[in-house]
Amino acid sequence: MKKVLIVVAALVVVAVGALVYVGANLDSIVKEAIQTYGSEATKTAVRVDSVKLELKNGKAQISGLTVANPAGFTDPDIFALGVISTKVDIASINKNPIIIDEIHIGAPTVVYEINKSGVSNIDVLKKNLGVGGSDKSAGSSGGNQVKMIIRKLVVEGTSAKVRIAALGKDQTVALPRIVMTDIGKKSGGATAAEVATQLSGRMLSNIKGSVAKIGVDKYLGKSADAIKAQMSGVGGAGATDKLGGALKGMLGN
Repeated sequence: MKKVLIVVAALVVVAVGALVYVGANLDSIVKEAIQTYGSEATKTAVRVDSVKLELKNGKAQISGLTVANPAGFTDPDIFALGVISTKVDIASINKNPIIIDEIHIGAPTVVYEINKSGVSNIDVLKKNLGVGGSDKSAGSSGGNQVKMIIRKLVVEGTSAKVRIAALGKDQTVALPRIVMTDIGKKSGGATAAEVATQLSGRMLSNIKGSVAKIGVDKYLGKSADAIKAQMSGVGGAGATDKLGGALKGMLGN
């Protein structure tokens, strides 16, 4: 899970690093870089609806960044990052580190799914990343990586949809707001990978904590048939009703 989030977060930061190196056709170049390197890393399709960069104002906006679900799961996407916007201190554009006043990620969504075999989509994607993860999107060039100091990074409006195939019902869980300040300040700047690692750690804690509260871990490693057998073995009659209401009871609804 952590590796997945590191890649997702690095895709966000690469747009900022691109401001230093690219002049013409900036929007399309950054969009293509995010899609290409992201898809290589996750072994699933990474897509971006649009990229809008304003060099003169030091602004950037990425809309509709999604990471496709691995094969064998129902939702088309495992991550959708909503709208990502940045504001860069223009005076620092040609310096290293560059100063980013703010990165704002609004209304990202996560789908946490356990399929009929008891396997989670997060675990599958983690295995994919373990095979071919790279630092291509981290903003390196000739060994000289762009560093940055981020004065404020905000992730808010995050929701996680939890789906357990054996129970046949979804539940949406709201995740806490994330606010990080002065990233990289003490070390004289942080690379894109370092920023991504810090952000992913916070996101991972949010997701794990929120999902753990509704007790989904007990369904990992168990097939749908095994869960049905376990539940029907205690009651005989009315077992179907128990199964249908299991998730509802688990979530306190």
